[in-house]
Amino acid sequence: MKNDPIVDEVRNNGLALAARYGNNIEAICKALKEREQTSGRIVVNRIPHRLAPKAKQPALHNSRHA
Repeated sequence: MKNDPIVDEVRNNGLALAARYGNNIEAICKALKEREQTSGRIVVNRIPHRLAPKAKQPALHNSRHA
């Protein structure tokens, strides 16, 4: 498999981030949330919502069996 330098860079950045926080996922998430809050960027929070159930569709008529 051919190495992709971009994929390698992303993986190395992920490993460095994990190492910085002792591979503790809770600490990583907390740090990323803090960075998100102080970045000055607009953060979009899409609240999940349920779709309304679809109305029952009538069965298609099959003229071959009429």
